[in-house]
Amino acid sequence: MSACTTPAHEADLVWIAPAAAAAHLVGDLNELRAIHAKEPWRVRVTSQGEAAFLARWREHLDYCAVLGLWCREDRVAPLITDLERVARDRGFGRLLGPLVPEEYAPPYLASGLTVLERVLVLRLERPARACPRAQAPTGVTARPATPRDLEGVIAVDAGAFDDFWRYDEASLRRYAAAERLAVAERGGRIIGYTLATVRGGEGTLGRLAVAGGERGRGCGRLLVCEAVAWMAGEGVRAVTLSTQEHNAASRGLYGALGFRKLPGALVATISGPLDDQDRSGSMECRSAGS
Repeated sequence: MSACTTPAHEADLVWIAPAAAAAHLVGDLNELRAIHAKEPWRVRVTSQGEAAFLARWREHLDYCAVLGLWCREDRVAPLITDLERVARDRGFGRLLGPLVPEEYAPPYLASGLTVLERVLVLRLERPARACPRAQAPTGVTARPATPRDLEGVIAVDAGAFDDFWRYDEASLRRYAAAERLAVAERGGRIIGYTLATVRGGEGTLGRLAVAGGERGRGCGRLLVCEAVAWMAGEGVRAVTLSTQEHNAASRGLYGALGFRKLPGALVATISGPLDDQDRSGSMECRSAGS
């Protein structure tokens, strides 16, 4: 059974859009259409009714990310092999698998991907009651961001995360436009920020970043409580977030504010260098259209 993917057509977008929206990869069909019109290689299908949604992971890295893959379990390995071909042909150096619950990871590992990171999901129920109000550190204020804050936000993000996790400037500007951005400042200097979203009565804290010299001094707590208070004001039932399993400082902060870890973990996987992989079998898929 062929595992060759080809760029989707308009009719494919109609049935892919609900799945992509449910996974919070796009807002709706129109957004998926806009992505497909600009970069048709990113939305892919097979003759078996399977689909994949791809993107560059970060502008400063040559990683292609599989954001979504919709297929049977026994089809994961051959599809990952084909998506490695697609990524390699477009000049990427590695392929990232989708972030999946740990119990769904074996087919990705069987395809040759390896575990890059384990991510935990934490949840705060009834945020209007659960999250305590934070005392602002002396000289620090938290507030909704304005466009002129973006340069400071970009600088904080670059210093808070390693190359894999930090946002490139274009991505951060896009997220800031689509989500609710709030900042903490001291003496007019941005020292931290959050990104938060509300969808379907659920809140998500998608990002917390604090400048290095300000960590452990209450800025992170202030920002989280500010974001949770905003989401509670929007009427959310709960707030969820994710953090790396090894990030003890973040887990401690969130736990102290009432967030509780959900069972299990999510697994991020990655290929080896694509240039080192066997290219045999690629021509058949290319002949069918790539």
